[in-house]
Amino acid sequence: MIKVGIIGMGFMGGVHLRNWQSIDGAKVVAVCDANPVARTAKQGNLDVTSETLDLEDVAIYSDVGEMFVTEKLDTVSIALPTYLHREISIRALGNGIHVLCEKPMALNVADCDLMIAAAAKAGKHLMVAQCIRFWPEYAWVKKVVESGEYGKVLAADFQRLSAPPAGGGGSWFADTSKSGGVALDLHIHDLDYIQYLFGIPRQVCATVSRFDNGVPGHVLTILDYGDDRAISATGSWMMPPSFGFKMGFDIIFEKALVVFDSRSETTLKVYPSAGESFVPEFEKGDGYKGEIEYFFNLVSGTNMETVITPEQARESVRLALETMHA
Repeated sequence: MIKVGIIGMGFMGGVHLRNWQSIDGAKVVAVCDANPVARTAKQGNLDVTSETLDLEDVAIYSDVGEMFVTEKLDTVSIALPTYLHREISIRALGNGIHVLCEKPMALNVADCDLMIAAAAKAGKHLMVAQCIRFWPEYAWVKKVVESGEYGKVLAADFQRLSAPPAGGGGSWFADTSKSGGVALDLHIHDLDYIQYLFGIPRQVCATVSRFDNGVPGHVLTILDYGDDRAISATGSWMMPPSFGFKMGFDIIFEKALVVFDSRSETTLKVYPSAGESFVPEFEKGDGYKGEIEYFFNLVSGTNMETVITPEQARESVRLALETMHA
């Protein structure tokens, strides 16, 4: 039985808790939050959870050091604000604990390198929860690209559009020194997935629109792979509150167009060059369960396929930061 601790009990902490509790062979034995009353906050983009937590037989801590000393943990999920990722990940690894850390990996590449070095020194697994690699529609497209079923990709555009983060100016999301802002917190999802599909681009070029206070709010990135493919991504926190959230993509293959729209009843659709459009078969659900199952298998020694490495997560941080200076 793998004993699990959850550090940070905001929205994502609750998501990790529920998904760990759904896995046979894993048991959440402890949670930790600076607020001793564990809770979830409705501040995620996607409606994938309720506010009810099952904390029966789960120890609740307000100090992570105390949790590390008291509990014999095999692994932890770190769902803290980004500026705490490096410190707590390295502390957990130093205590001989496998780490699943929420994205983005850290605020800068140097911190990512320190986390990777700490994992290597400890001989423990470190995984960054880039959930889009596991999201059913995106996972389906990855297989289609690799199979060549519709030929080569000629062009692809990815979108992630949202109202500003909940909490306004008092939220840690709004403090770019703590969250990294729209590029590192939101846009990184698509930059990471593009890396997953196509590898590291030769160059990125980005255009940024800013809020009145000068903070970046909207970023459009062109990724150059040194060929004729047109690859782009847009991330925005500038949508009005009434808009809510949308993620999607349009991928043009030689033999088909594939469209994903998270707000459509039929989220994924294929428009072949010949014949009628159709909805392909793909796994249902969300990427949170998939990433945690993957990490469980990684820690258990039963995982055979590599979906993400710490080094790739580091590169996604580098790409996101590069869009702010391109």
